Amino acid sequence: MKFAAFTTVAASAGEATSAAGLLDNLRQQTVLAEELGFEAIWLGEHHFGPYGVGDIPNPILLGADLAARTTKIRIGQMANIAPWWHPIRLAEDIAILDNMTGGRVEVGFGRGIWPYEGPQFHPNADPRRDAENRQLFREIVEIVREIWTNEYFSYRGTNYTFPAEDTVFSHPSYPPNTEWRDGDRVTKLRVTPRPYQSPHPPMWMTVSTDRSVTTAAELGLKACYWQPPALRIRRRMELYAEVRSKAEGRPFSLGEDQAVMRSTYVASSMEEARREAEEGIMSAFIFNDPFRGRQVFTNPGETLDSDVKLDWDFLEPRTLLVGSPENVVEKIEELREICSLDYLLVEFTHHGLPLRKSLGNLENFATKVMPRFAG
Repeated sequence: MKFAAFTTVAASAGEATSAAGLLDNLRQQTVLAEELGFEAIWLGEHHFGPYGVGDIPNPILLGADLAARTTKIRIGQMANIAPWWHPIRLAEDIAILDNMTGGRVEVGFGRGIWPYEGPQFHPNADPRRDAENRQLFREIVEIVREIWTNEYFSYRGTNYTFPAEDTVFSHPSYPPNTEWRDGDRVTKLRVTPRPYQSPHPPMWMTVSTDRSVTTAAELGLKACYWQPPALRIRRRMELYAEVRSKAEGRPFSLGEDQAVMRSTYVASSMEEARREAEEGIMSAFIFNDPFRGRQVFTNPGETLDSDVKLDWDFLEPRTLLVGSPENVVEKIEELREICSLDYLLVEFTHHGLPLRKSLGNLENFATKVMPRFAG
């Protein structure tokens, strides 16, 4: 199995009280993750946090800083929220990072879940406007891929048209080139640089529903799950394999091109893990509860009563990797056996957790859990 580390700047806070302190903690965590043998470090994207929680507005820029301090660990975004980006700038920035790192980049895309974020960037980015948001997401992903796989590109869609209407270019140093010009009229754009990886970095999508799973498979994006229990993940992995097999004309196996992210805390016992990490872990689930919908926590055929609380006792057996090393190994074995999982993202930092505890959690997982899955 491959194991990667996932974090956000806010969760990396420890005792830090400034942006500079938060970033320094993130650097320490990333350097340690590389030393411990993690495959990648993945960063999320959020803006405007009214509670001072979760803001990490530019994971691509942060990735450049972390890449300069490491040599092997892959640098990922889980995810760039595509509807909040201009597609050309997104393609350019990631391509630059891929060249800066010598091809260590993994690219994740998401649609966004918090209604107060999306509309600030694009009127159709509001997740409450489901059809418009999904169309915008598709267009941006398609444009980014077109840019990366073609020297010259054009696009006509609902939200974007490239080149823009009436784009003209004329210069005596550049003779007419029919690949991108018709006289002075520009028919295609050349976006540079191209990615270091050919044809482009691995492309992922965060998924929370069957519709998102279908979208990821149709677009040829790898899929990453966070909250569902193992049986629900298996059902969605089966759907992904079915849709992508039809789309690409070859069989995809269960678990292929898919990953799971889990909130993790490794301690000497379940009691110690709960005492030290419950508040931080639960803050993320409670904050996300209204936006993602409770279906993400259910097994197939299960319906939650309205009075069910998303507390530790409910979530621990379903979706947390917490407790002693034996507890955590058992849960990973369950994911591997039920879902054929071979790539796990470990969310090792939690809001309010001291830096030394976050680093200790990372080290405990690497030294007491990962060896059980070596080879």
